[in-house]
Amino acid sequence: MATFAAGLRTPFARYWLSGFLADFGDGVRLAAFPLLAAQLTRSPAAVAAVTAVQGLPWLLLGAGLGVVVDRTDRRRLMVAVDVARAAVIVALAAAILAHGAGLWLIYVTAFVTGVGSALRDTAAATCVPRLVQPERLDQANARLIAGQIVGNELAGPAAGGALFGLAAVLPFAVNAGTLGIAVLLLLTLPGVFGPAPRESAPRESAPGEAAPGRSSMWHDFAEGLRWLWRDRAMRDVTLVAGLISALDAAWFAVLVLYVVRDLHQQPGAYGLLLAVGALGGVAAGGLGAVLARLGPWRSLLLGGAAMAASQAGLGLTSNVIVAAVMLLISSGAWALFNITAVTMRQRQVPAALLGRVTSLFGTVARGTEALGALAGGVLAATAGIRAPMLVGAPPLALAVAVLAWRHRAGRA
Repeated sequence: MATFAAGLRTPFARYWLSGFLADFGDGVRLAAFPLLAAQLTRSPAAVAAVTAVQGLPWLLLGAGLGVVVDRTDRRRLMVAVDVARAAVIVALAAAILAHGAGLWLIYVTAFVTGVGSALRDTAAATCVPRLVQPERLDQANARLIAGQIVGNELAGPAAGGALFGLAAVLPFAVNAGTLGIAVLLLLTLPGVFGPAPRESAPRESAPGEAAPGRSSMWHDFAEGLRWLWRDRAMRDVTLVAGLISALDAAWFAVLVLYVVRDLHQQPGAYGLLLAVGALGGVAAGGLGAVLARLGPWRSLLLGGAAMAASQAGLGLTSNVIVAAVMLLISSGAWALFNITAVTMRQRQVPAALLGRVTSLFGTVARGTEALGALAGGVLAATAGIRAPMLVGAPPLALAVAVLAWRHRAGRA
């Protein structure tokens, strides 16, 4: 116990644990959502819609969330968001106990918690440079993403599947509890998360605009969008991340059906396969120092190529062991891509714009995830469960090849 307490003395360690607990609770809930929906319907599209609804907040609201983050104390914002999410999840748990949790209530809960996740994730990505030195960003982001994967894809889903097997309400009760502890840890952090000073002098306001020294939210949003569009490297990485997210979500949204129908496994194997696959992401999270030596462009291209290959392999196999290996490779490759992308943003984007650029990146990546999940459900219903995996692999490989060609100088 003393060793554990000593390990939490640094603000980054407490920040990491807070994020891990929130992610673990999310993983528990996200594994339980499709299982809960599958109890109510056998439609692939209806089950896939649960995943899609959780990504819709990024598509509808995500681009503007960075404006809020850049204007707000990040710690206070994350505390408020986690408290609100816990309250909504408790309400769903109460409905489950009362046997009143229908599909529409699941969709509403998924959307509301998705809004909170989008806001929290945007704020969290801007906090790391406030807690570690610039030369340690690779290692810090690798640790954070490893924690996210353990929580969201390894321990969380495994626990969520097991808890759901005991009682449908348990995963949601655990999720609310972990969010509560995450809030307490956030409250122990130092007050270093206020808005960054603007780099340009305030302009005179025109009639109807914000007062001098405080630009309008639309002006702030447009400022972030212009920066991202003009920066060729960040723009290309954002667009490719969007395509990867859409193609990945298309098959992941129906993975529970693939496990049961195509791999002929029991529903409990779904959470286990997610956990086994997540080990690849955990391994990638331990490569912070290696990534720093490899360089950002080689890391991005390696991750993208591995995702394309593993997605094709997943669609071509009926063997549960081979499928587990493909999931492991896919998770590791996605972690590699994410670690590199977030570190590039933290190093290249001005501090005053980091929230806006991060939210724009998230809007593209997570918004297309929602569209991909919807498309994957429809495609699986019309062409078979494997279709989203097989159809998505070629365009993913092509996108990686184009990114490699456009930024070949950066790999020299």
